[in-house]
Amino acid sequence: MDKSKIDISIIIVNFNSGDLLLNCLESVEKYTKELTYELIVVDNNSRDDSIQKIENKFNEKLTVIKNKENRGFGKANNQGLKIAKGDYILFLNNDTIFIENTLKILLDYLRNEYLINNENRKVLIAPRLLNEDRSIQKSVYSFQTLWLSFTTYFFLYLLFPKSKYFNKYYLMNKGIVSTTEVEIVTGAFMLFNKKDIIELNGFDEDFFFYGEDNDLCKRFTDCGGKILYYPHSNLLHLKGGTAKTKWFHEKNHIRSMLILFNRHYSYFSKFFGILFFFLGNFFRGIIFLVLSLFTFKIKYLEASKIKFKGLCLILKLC
Repeated sequence: MDKSKIDISIIIVNFNSGDLLLNCLESVEKYTKELTYELIVVDNNSRDDSIQKIENKFNEKLTVIKNKENRGFGKANNQGLKIAKGDYILFLNNDTIFIENTLKILLDYLRNEYLINNENRKVLIAPRLLNEDRSIQKSVYSFQTLWLSFTTYFFLYLLFPKSKYFNKYYLMNKGIVSTTEVEIVTGAFMLFNKKDIIELNGFDEDFFFYGEDNDLCKRFTDCGGKILYYPHSNLLHLKGGTAKTKWFHEKNHIRSMLILFNRHYSYFSKFFGILFFFLGNFFRGIIFLVLSLFTFKIKYLEASKIKFKGLCLILKLC
């Protein structure tokens, strides 16, 4: 093996998640064999001991970029991309845990099967994600069209959970047992050929946190790329481990959805998409408020407050 050659650059964004980051890197080191890799950690001005935990232990393969402010997920990943030396680029969440040699498995599949048998050589690949209890995690989606927005925001997917017509968004995860071309994979693990992601200019930096993976997948497929879900290798994802507060999640989800509507919807679809989004959040706020009155549980009242606060943000941003 050529020691000067780097197969994969692993880019991880971190913010105040030292234990998660350490566990993630330890699992990479334990299970990644028979290929060369570098670790690039972009730290968004963490106030904990995240970087001290890892600098000495992973010194040889590790490069750390220390930001003086929280630059968000997309910008930080792009910083890592600019200095990456690998033939392939892996964008990896710090709340993931390797349980097998996933990178070798995926690279072998791409190099020895997919890229030999397919003319289209522009590909993004992701493994199956598992929850901490080893159940299958939802990590594959359809791009949220106007119809999918309607069925999602107005609870039709709950009323008809087995219907591909009303629940296509979530049914994408059901029954996939072979390598399958999909529309969206979650940003917890995204493996690209470096030249392909460079041509795409990386993440759209207007997204701060959430939604950037949807946008990246949509732009990738729009320019002829293929997205592959590879369920023959598994990775643990401690979903939500990197999110901080419920309002942090809500406000960034709202901002990201509005950017997606503006980027990828026609004027007609954008108007109704935002309308459905607003009404869906309004109904959820009402439901949480009613539940709080009948159950006397603070968690429902807090959820209702967050939803109505979010409605104000939607109106402000529109």
